[in-house]
Amino acid sequence: MPNITDQDLIAEFVVESLEHLADIESQLLAMESAGENIDADLVNTVFRAIHSAKGAAGFLGLNTISRLAHNMENILNLFRNRELVPTTSNIDVLLRCADVLRRLLGDTATSNEVDITEHVEALAGIASGARSAAPAAAPAAEPQAAPAAPAPAAPAPASAGQPPHTEDDEDSAELEQSTPAGTAATAAHNASSQPASGADSSKQLTGKSAADASIRVSVELLDDLMNLAGELVLSRNRLLQVVAARDTNQIDAVATGLDHVTADLQEAIMRTRMQTIGTVFSKFRRIVRDLSVKLGKDCQLLVEGEDVEVDKSIIESIGDPLTHLIRNSVDHGIEMPEQRVAQGKPAQGTIYLRAFHQAGKVHISITDDGRGIDAQKVKEKAVTRGLITPDQAREMSDQEAVRLIFQPGFSLAEKVSDVSGRGVGMDVVRSNIEKLSGTVSIETTMNAGTRIDVRLPLTLAIVPSLIVWCGARKFAIPQASINELVRIRAVEVAKRIEHVKNAEMFRLRGVLLPLVRLNHVLSMAPAPAPEGASSAKAVYIIVVDSGALRYGLVVDSVADSEEIVVKPLGHHIQESTCLAGATVLGDGTVAPILDVTGIATHMNLKVTSEDNTHLKSNEGETEETQTALILRNHPDEQFGVPMQLIARLERIRSDSVTLVGMQEVLQYRGGTLPLLRIENLITAQPPPPRPTVSVIVFTVAKREIGLIVPQLVDIGQIPTNVDTRTLKQRGILGSLIVQDTTTRLLNLYELAELAFPDWFTQTDAVVVSQERGPARLLVVEDSAFFRNQLTDMLQEVGYSVTGTEDGVEAWELLQQPEEHFDMVITDIEMPRMDGLALAQNIRNHAALSRLPIIAVTSLGSDADIQRGEAAGIDAYHIKLEREELLNTIMTHLTRAGISSSSPSLDLACAAY
Repeated sequence: MPNITDQDLIAEFVVESLEHLADIESQLLAMESAGENIDADLVNTVFRAIHSAKGAAGFLGLNTISRLAHNMENILNLFRNRELVPTTSNIDVLLRCADVLRRLLGDTATSNEVDITEHVEALAGIASGARSAAPAAAPAAEPQAAPAAPAPAAPAPASAGQPPHTEDDEDSAELEQSTPAGTAATAAHNASSQPASGADSSKQLTGKSAADASIRVSVELLDDLMNLAGELVLSRNRLLQVVAARDTNQIDAVATGLDHVTADLQEAIMRTRMQTIGTVFSKFRRIVRDLSVKLGKDCQLLVEGEDVEVDKSIIESIGDPLTHLIRNSVDHGIEMPEQRVAQGKPAQGTIYLRAFHQAGKVHISITDDGRGIDAQKVKEKAVTRGLITPDQAREMSDQEAVRLIFQPGFSLAEKVSDVSGRGVGMDVVRSNIEKLSGTVSIETTMNAGTRIDVRLPLTLAIVPSLIVWCGARKFAIPQASINELVRIRAVEVAKRIEHVKNAEMFRLRGVLLPLVRLNHVLSMAPAPAPEGASSAKAVYIIVVDSGALRYGLVVDSVADSEEIVVKPLGHHIQESTCLAGATVLGDGTVAPILDVTGIATHMNLKVTSEDNTHLKSNEGETEETQTALILRNHPDEQFGVPMQLIARLERIRSDSVTLVGMQEVLQYRGGTLPLLRIENLITAQPPPPRPTVSVIVFTVAKREIGLIVPQLVDIGQIPTNVDTRTLKQRGILGSLIVQDTTTRLLNLYELAELAFPDWFTQTDAVVVSQERGPARLLVVEDSAFFRNQLTDMLQEVGYSVTGTEDGVEAWELLQQPEEHFDMVITDIEMPRMDGLALAQNIRNHAALSRLPIIAVTSLGSDADIQRGEAAGIDAYHIKLEREELLNTIMTHLTRAGISSSSPSLDLACAAY
């Protein structure tokens, strides 16, 4: 045991050392790629990290760590002095030693008992070979194995606290027999393929890394937490005084303040758990490199979105599933170099790993440009293994067949190897992702490649959920899984709910969705009807997403929305596929949390073909609609606000609004929220006094603003055929008839500009081509209302915009030689040619294939997004999400090589 008395000191050393070594893999791989052109600064960075670990370890009595670091330092010093060129073999040794060093740091208590002789000798062999070799004989210092027996690469590094991998032992023995012995470099290379612990080591490194037990938090965030803790104490004191004084009039105001402070404190605490997904992605470059060498392939990994933040618990759980998917892409997806060249592809295969936030979830996509998956071969294997019958195989679509790879025991590998072939992979990947309340889907094209999409929640600790009733019990459904809510009136049930092959189906805007009744799933009795009530009653349907599948879940009624704390299930119901956990509600009752993916599996729901997901009604194409909040400012005047523009909806007491100067404000979430009134900005009647009002919270140029709403009417679908002329004025998008009442559609951005003109300064902050001036955008939208809104917005901020009515007109325009566009912004649902067909035409056209495409649509389910991405769409936006759209346009145009004329986009967003 090390001679240590201060455990806090050693814990601090471990955390600091592991942080210094966090990027060592990518840094060593960069040295390998540079070869003779090695970057001296990069070598110095790695040298300093190793040197710091060596010095502190020696001081603390961690002699094994100090000894290994010292020998690694010697090799790095040779690189720095240009006495040794980084090669595959000596970088292999350093990578393996870095793995061992991290594991030693992860278990300092037993580190001095680990035998590292093998690794020290390998490092010493490299150093002595470099010093003894003459310049003319330098190439002989690193002899290579015969081409027929390439050296196996190191496997993926084990995480701290885990025993080292030993799957390459057999290959290592073969290598030793086929490689000439007698040189130090060869011995070093062989050592790099051996187990990290050494053959004679009697101790295995176990235990949890000290770094895993701690987390770094910014000082700014700690200050926020301290301030919020102070606010919480003040709110508690005020609540105690109000209760002691029996002042019931103040209870609501105090409770509202306490609610806001608690919400802010919860948000700040959750931020402390957020980590960048780059901590997981960083290891995959090493995995792709090592596996490529082992398989004799040439692969590169391109990574995007490493700065995307996810909850620490998800970061800790997603590594293994993603590792399996990456290894599958290299092993099954990418072809051998000679096969790729014969098919007209580059010899080097490419794997794209991308992470991004969308629709409140984290999306991770893994795409390769390899051979794709042969659906016919999948069917044959599935029949051979007894997973499906020959008749089922004949009726099965290619898309459904490809999903069979997620079945237990299924594998397309011709033979079992240490990389793949045992059929214990993809089903485990799916189950692990589903345990995180995520989904996984797959799209493939023969000889073009495969794309796997993983969708995960941002956090697993506190989840916004919808509380529903089934029978006499409440259940929670995570909002991330909910697409929309539908209530069918009793008189419409027979018309809206259909039966197809003895299964209930629900027609939603021309699309047939399968229906699942929750009481049937859980074998519960339905809620009893009140005495004297008619047998016919309204039906409540929760439209949910489960990967590529969307279906309706029928419940007895909807209670409320609530943020829930997820708790594990008891042992007696832990195996239930339909429940993901449980929570304690505000009234003290326990509510099980529904697993919408598990319910779909339990009920054997599946997407049988692409046609079934978009079955149009016999009456022809249905009119496109938008979800809107319907409200009244005065009892005689009705307004609407598109739901996509609303960040939150709050209920407050009217007396909580205060006047500061000439501006009404609300103390909100630890800050001050400026408030607007409709009658002060546009022609509208003032409302009668009310004790309570609602506030629509929305964001403009990263500032939150509140719009006071005296009366909420409904949330529903409104048509897009908006009259933009009759009642048009600043702050109004147009008018339409909703529930037999003339309704004016509010433009929240223009209302904010009318209230705060100083915030909205015109600017030329748009993407500009140095050759042609402002970037030229093609807007494709069949709705005149949305087309005009998009065109006006983009022209307002300085872009050159051309509008077309459908895909056919846009495609004809794109093919004209004299026309040149920098981006296409398209709707999806359009007559003649829809947005998906337009995107596919663009991607298949040699001259247009790299043109950025953004979809702006009202179809925002996971299945819709997957179809868009498969067609070649780069980004997906729900209509009227203006600031996000402008940011996305800027990002993709800049990525396409067109420079920006301004360093900031905030004013460009605010300009409209």
